[in-house]
This record gives sequence, structure tokens and C-alpha cells, in this order.
Amino acid sequence: MAGIGPERRALRRLPDALISQIAAGEVVERPSSVVKELVENALDAGAVRIEIELENGGRDLISVADDGSGIAAPDTLLALERHATSKIASFEDLLEVATLGFRGEALASIAAVSRFELLTARSAGDGHRLVVEGGRLAVEEPVSRPRGTTVRVESLFYNVPARKQFLKRPATELRHALTVVQGYALARPDVTFVLRHAPDAESPGRELLRAQATGVDAAGRLNRIAQLFGEDLVNHLTPLPEARREQGISGFVGDRETTKGRRLFLFVNGRLLRDRAVLAIYYKAVRDLMKGDRPPALFLFLDVPPESVDVNVHPQKAEVRFRDAALMGRIGSALRRGLEAAKGEEPAPLREPSGPAAPPAWTGVGEVREAPGAPAWAEELAARYGGAGTGPSGKLAEVAYRPEPATRVPLSGKGRESLRLIGQYKGTMILLEGPEALLVVDQHVAHERILYERFRRSLRRQDAASQSLLVPRMLELSAAENAALAECSSGLARCGYAVRSLSGGSAAITAIPAVLPDAEAESLVLRIATRVAAGDELPSEDEALADYLLTQLAASRACRAAVKMHEALSAEKMESLIAELFVCEHPYTCPHGRPVVLELTDRDLERRFKRR
Repeated sequence: MAGIGPERRALRRLPDALISQIAAGEVVERPSSVVKELVENALDAGAVRIEIELENGGRDLISVADDGSGIAAPDTLLALERHATSKIASFEDLLEVATLGFRGEALASIAAVSRFELLTARSAGDGHRLVVEGGRLAVEEPVSRPRGTTVRVESLFYNVPARKQFLKRPATELRHALTVVQGYALARPDVTFVLRHAPDAESPGRELLRAQATGVDAAGRLNRIAQLFGEDLVNHLTPLPEARREQGISGFVGDRETTKGRRLFLFVNGRLLRDRAVLAIYYKAVRDLMKGDRPPALFLFLDVPPESVDVNVHPQKAEVRFRDAALMGRIGSALRRGLEAAKGEEPAPLREPSGPAAPPAWTGVGEVREAPGAPAWAEELAARYGGAGTGPSGKLAEVAYRPEPATRVPLSGKGRESLRLIGQYKGTMILLEGPEALLVVDQHVAHERILYERFRRSLRRQDAASQSLLVPRMLELSAAENAALAECSSGLARCGYAVRSLSGGSAAITAIPAVLPDAEAESLVLRIATRVAAGDELPSEDEALADYLLTQLAASRACRAAVKMHEALSAEKMESLIAELFVCEHPYTCPHGRPVVLELTDRDLERRFKRR
């Protein structure tokens, strides 16, 4: 605190340049933050075509050019001042923001930490140019240029080396920028987006994303999804019920085929967001209707009155707060009907929620995230993959389903005392009686933990043995997912994969780990690409990256092979599962962090029954 300590410091007002650099820390985190702010400005200006050029992942150059309304010459200097904006003028305006930007911080913050150039014109030929070096004006002059605005940001964080050293590899920064542009391309199918990238100033740029303007109706949105993700995904999407569109809820859900990847997109009034409450509702609907935890694809568009949503709750406007409590109930109803239709079932009639709906509680550990599902029990998969055959599928089945030698179960913190099996609860939980507690074991995540450790040991023992494919497995990917796959290429190679990026957003798998079946190896690569594109961070060192990917492969494989929920188990199978669980290295959480065992001590039970 100021004034405390042996060396008292006088209070002082910070210089404007330092204030701008501090403010930039909230707005400009990495190159993709700059892309986001500039694309939002272009959309707010009414642009129908936006072109983005990057060099070295955006570390050296970010250029965003649009054909929007431009900035009047007298306002160009004002546009670079903090909190100067044309989008709001009063507190009432802040309560009903209809634009993507509104704080008036973006351009000033970006210019404070880069070599910045602004070229803009309200009408063709009558333009203005500003050059700013680290927040200081260097050039101001009239220019002749087309209507619209071009912003060039060079040498990001050149004057803030402490910030620059936290930037990731160019491939990682490029992937983040592609994810941002992909999001706005989905939100605005009526706008053309083009993104090019060059490794440096001397190399020619390569076009990584092109999305031609379509329409804003359902057909236009599907066309845009096809442009970005491929026709195959569109063939597995089902629209949400028509009855909800008049309430501002529209979009598409996928069928079971789309659970191979993680493609979950939520837009509120054209803004790409992450909202835990909405995702929690979707996950619960998936668990209830599809009896699994891996969600199908979701493209959800909410168009609600601006006054019903507060967008001023996050520095980067990545989260919002809904003022209409009943909206969650309507969203849940629409998602359930969409999932029922995607399953080929006749949806139940729509009903309005009886009262304000609160988001469902998340029962796992940490924030809402993808939690893997579990298709089939051991015998089915072992038979499908050849039982104890000699091929790679047989090896995997043998590793997955060969019981470990039975052992006495160590009870955490209480020595190696035996547990007594009570039975199974609703086909999902195993109940055990301990010396001083009742233990409730989630059978799916318990089996998942057992298989995960076995698969991980097996993959390590195989030393990344690779099997070439006679016919390559083809993947349809978005530009962001393709960039994610390229980012993982060295780690995947150390795990036994060979993957090549092709033109048009596709990729070819030409070799797979010898212990994985072909189809499973393909779905695991897709899952990793979509998860990384959705925001999972990757280790920078090759060895750490290979270890991360090996962990992901083992976890995903364990997920699919584990006993599923609502699966009746014999006493013998339950006892075997429990015996194997407690000799695992980490028996109390699944690979995704969810708890395996819930302990209700005698003391807890007595207190609940008011005996203490």
C-alpha cells in the first residue's frame, strides 16, 4: 500500500503513454486480440468485405482492410484517444449496446504497443493517413484511397518486451487468429472474409480462409458452415425448432457422428461468446437424451433485445450476463427438441417453462467442459476389433480388457482394509461399505481411469510404432482446425501418426499408431484438432507436446472403451473393477479431472440423521 514501508513513495499521476500501455494489457493480449478488435470495428462500420493479412502469426504484421463507412478526416486523431467512441453517448446507451465495440479503447490500446498505421476514407479518393509509433503520432497526411478503412499493426509489443516474451510460437498465434475470424465468419454469413498468412515479409502470402457472403437465413448459415467446415458436417446437422426462432433462438445441432470432434459455438447478437450456463444446459440435455457425455456439434444463435443482455462484464467482451432469467429455460427446451430430432425421434411438444429457469448445477470438478462419453462394454468392442487377434486392433482389445490380477483394495488414509460390495445403484454407481464410510463409485469414470493408465503404458511400450495406411484417411477441417493439426504435427509424429495438410481445408492421415484401429485413430486426430482449435493450449517443447498428445490419445481411447452409464454389472465385474481401480496410480479422479469416488463417512451420515 502507498505510504507504508521504510521507503515512502510520493503519489504521482502516471503519464498518458504509460496509462495507455497499462490499458492495452486488458485489451491486447496477443495478435488474435488485435484481429478481434479490428474485425469488430469493421463490422460495426457496415463492411461487407473484410480482408486480413498476417505475417509470422501476427507477431510482425496484422493488416485488416474493410469497405465500411470509414472515419471522417477531422475524427481520425480523436479515434486514437482512449474512450473516444461514436457508439454510445450516455449511461442509457450502455444498457442497450447494439454494436460489437463500444468502449473506445481498442485503437488507442493497439497503437500504444505497436507501430501503427491507419488509412481511412469516407468517400473514394478523399482519405486520411496516420502513423503512430508506440503511442506517439509520427505522420498525419491526406491520401487518396477507396472508401473504407485499413489498419496495419507492425511489431506488436516491440516497446513492451515483457509482454512480447509471453507470445507463443507463430503457429499457435496464427491458430488463435484463425479461430477469431472463423467465429465472426459464422456470426456474419452476409460478409465476405479472407485471411492470408506469410511466414515473413519476403515470402508470398498463402490464403488460409475464404468465406464468400451468403444470406442470414437458415440456408445462408448452413452455406457458411459448409464453407468453413465442409459439406460432410452440414449433412449431419439438424435445425432447432422453428417455433423458437420468433423468440430469437435458432441454430443447428449435430447427430452422433459429430461427437467425434468438439465444435460448440454460441453467438449472442452476432458476438461469439463462451457462456458456462448455456453449455451446462446443453451438456445436461446430451446426458439425458443421448446417454453419453460427449456432445454433438452445436451452432447456437441468440438474437435478443440489446437491453436484455449486459455485454460490459468482461475486458475482452468474451462473456455476457442475461437479464432475462426465463431465457435459459427456452434455450434448454429448444436444444432438447433439436437433439431429439437429430436422433430421429419425434420431439415432445414445446412447453413454456413454468417459471424462471436457473442453469443446472455442474456436478464435476472445475468449470463446464467437454466430458467424454462411453459407447460399449468390453465384450462388444473386443469382438468388433478381433478379440485376442494378432493385428493392431486385437492388441488394443487385449490391452483394454485383460483383467489385472485381483488384489485387496487399499482404502485411502486407512491402510489396506477390505471393502464390502453392497451393489449397484441405477446402473451407474457402485456402492461399497468401508470400515468407517459408505463409498459411492462412478462406474464409468472408474473404468475410464483403469483403461487410461493401461493404454498409456501400452502406447509407451510400443515406442510409437507406426502403421502405414494403404488408403489415407481424409479429414474435412476448418482453417483453424487445420492450423491446430499443423501445430501438433511433430508431436503426432512421435506418437506414430503421419498427417499432411492439403488444400481446401482437408488433411490426410497416412500412418497411425500400430495399437489403434483405423477408424479410432482418425476420430482421435479429429478430436485433438477440434479441441486445440477451440482453445486448448499446447506445450511448446516437442517432447512435452508428444507427451500431451499421448495423454490425449490414451484418455480419448479409454473414454470410448469404458463401461457406459446405465450398464448393469454383475457382482463379479464390480469386484474386479474396484480391485483394479485402487491399484491405479491416481484412483480418485478420471483423466479429465472428474471425481471417481464419493466418500460419506459414518460421521456425515449420523449428522444428516441428526444423531450428532
